[in-house]
Amino acid sequence: MSKEYIKAQTPLPAYFPYPKFLLQMSLSHTARLTYVLLLDRMTLSQKNSWVDAQGRAYVLYPLARLAADLQSSISSVTRALRELEAARLIERRSNGFSKPNQIFLGVPQTVQKCAIGMVKNEQPDCAKVSNTITQNCTPNQINKNDLRWNKINRTKEAYGRYQNVFLENYSELKIEIAELDVLIEDLSAYMRSTGRKYADHAATLRSWSARKKRQQKPGTGIPDYTYNEEESL
Repeated sequence: MSKEYIKAQTPLPAYFPYPKFLLQMSLSHTARLTYVLLLDRMTLSQKNSWVDAQGRAYVLYPLARLAADLQSSISSVTRALRELEAARLIERRSNGFSKPNQIFLGVPQTVQKCAIGMVKNEQPDCAKVSNTITQNCTPNQINKNDLRWNKINRTKEAYGRYQNVFLENYSELKIEIAELDVLIEDLSAYMRSTGRKYADHAATLRSWSARKKRQQKPGTGIPDYTYNEEESL
């Protein structure tokens, strides 16, 4: 393959935005690249006005497609997403049965205070138009010892097919409970069909997960969802 050195007027090839604060964080290489791809996809979300009731833009990126774009396995990408959730850089929310999750992206608070502008890198010789982020920040403004994260809005959001499961810490529960989405759907259908209500849905899901691991109804493989009276409303 022949190579040509970049000159003053050479159009740059299409490239992804890579925030400088990622270099200051203890994240795996896969987790960093995952965030970069999600950030690039966010430009499409902003263009299409894909926002929730609170005005927060979200990304729709099927797990299999994300893994293919990263040339990585689904299990590796899943671990990377959990890393990003633990670092408070993303928040995932169920978008319904068999649909890709809504992914909300966060940035360190110090980065938000910097002047951030989206600069179109339009090149006539390239088929794609890419975006890059220019930040008027000095390196010491983005220091790993001075990163302050945005507080996650703690208003409860509705989940499940019947939108009757209310959680304020979905991303934290997702890390804790691998089968969370399945249990949310089970709880949603169970409450709708029986009329039963629970004081704390997060606590109920933790309880169901624990019971599912150690107790099943004989011969059916179905978790035992019966509880004492004091456990439900």
